[in-house]
Amino acid sequence: MVRPYCYYFHVPLDIDIKLGQQFFVGFKGTTLSKKTGSFLEKIQPGGIVFFEENIRDKKQVKNLIRSIKSILSIKPFIAVDQEGGPVERLRRICTSLSSPWGLGKVGLKELLLAHEIIASELSELGFNMNFAPVLDINSNPENPVIGTRAISADPETVNKYGNKIIELYMKHNIIPVAKHFPGHGDLNIDSHFDLPILNKSKKELFRSELIPFINAIHKKVPCIMIGHIYLPKLEKEKNKPASISKNITTKLLRNELGYKGLILTDELNMKGVTKNYPLNTATFHALKAGADLLLLNQNEELTLNAFNYLRDAVHKDKSLVQINNKAYKRIISIKNTFIDRTGRLFKKDLSNHEKISEELAQKTVHWYKRDLFLKPLKPKSPVEIIYPESPKLREVDLKAICKKLRFDTFRLTRYKINPSSKEINKITARLNYKRNIVIITYDIACRKGQKKLVNRILKKHRNLIVIAAGLEQDLRAIPNINSFIAAFAPNFISLYAAFKKLLL
Repeated sequence: MVRPYCYYFHVPLDIDIKLGQQFFVGFKGTTLSKKTGSFLEKIQPGGIVFFEENIRDKKQVKNLIRSIKSILSIKPFIAVDQEGGPVERLRRICTSLSSPWGLGKVGLKELLLAHEIIASELSELGFNMNFAPVLDINSNPENPVIGTRAISADPETVNKYGNKIIELYMKHNIIPVAKHFPGHGDLNIDSHFDLPILNKSKKELFRSELIPFINAIHKKVPCIMIGHIYLPKLEKEKNKPASISKNITTKLLRNELGYKGLILTDELNMKGVTKNYPLNTATFHALKAGADLLLLNQNEELTLNAFNYLRDAVHKDKSLVQINNKAYKRIISIKNTFIDRTGRLFKKDLSNHEKISEELAQKTVHWYKRDLFLKPLKPKSPVEIIYPESPKLREVDLKAICKKLRFDTFRLTRYKINPSSKEINKITARLNYKRNIVIITYDIACRKGQKKLVNRILKKHRNLIVIAAGLEQDLRAIPNINSFIAAFAPNFISLYAAFKKLLL
């Protein structure tokens, strides 16, 4: 049954509908199956997040968004992670762009141009929210999850550039989500797999991590994502991440910093939470801590269990009803401000996106070190390309690059992102050292096996060329390399620009 949309929080609604508005959910498949439709009908979530597995082509995405909206009683946030660079959930159907880190080095104008492309394409597809920009300050080169997703290692640059991105999205009616409060940049653990610990005092946070978030709050950013980071100097309960901590969510962000917008948790299925808190318990703590929106992945069964668990809790506890009412009012207020407001949709014509993206990549990607005697590769030059295994770096992209640059004789060799000694021996034994050899690295500082692999090849092949798909700091770990290109991202457009430079 198609339900009429209702916007305003003064309309009497069942408590289950109000609770559903706090759920921000993923789902399975590229079409709306009967099972997924039933799942959405039961929860009536306030937000829908698309993952790469939900994407086939533009027409399919538009139809899927329309189908989802048709069964929800309140118009949903329709969101995606489309940051540019290493995080592009829509890479199959949207323009691939250089990383925020790389563009940030070129300049604000170029960074904003990239986000104009993102905003216009999201709007055209039917999205109304983007999980961007990243306001983390990438001060630790051994950080395995932020890296070139960040704009800079300098708090003031992140502050200035990040908040200009926020203004751009708001101007064009795409809801920006500033992330990952209170700051994920100075850590060396990925919260997808474990709980990172940030052992800083509040005073230290105010000097660095919080600077861009405070300015974003002043700019009235509509949504802030809170990360799975344990701060023992602010939260005494051991291993309780910020995302489910009242001390961080309500006392610091809401009360002390005066934030009035929406607080969205990072995905609660991540090990940074579930290692210490079962998912149902985590959703309960997140709601009680003051999060407005609870983000869950595409596991529909687990999400439905969490919703039923939380619904039972809310029906038994009046204090949770009050918390839910406040969150619901904030959610509807933001939806009324941004969703489907006529006359405020993205209007700028950026039809030549691919050309602009290639020009931006050529500006961004550059040599950091070049051997004076290095001969440019010729189109028909035989080349060995060694690359790390990562969902962000696709073999199909490398094959397309070789074809586009007319490398007729090439061999691709994949290595695990942190290879073992045994794997290194296998790779180095099968290389043809008479060919040109290019190795793609990805943040060596936090993956020591990569450093061993590079140095092993370098002993037999002094003309080894390194293309860094992550941070340029890889050069510090392998200073003996004579030819080093920083691509700043593992996506097609960045690697294409890097390989193109080998022809010059």
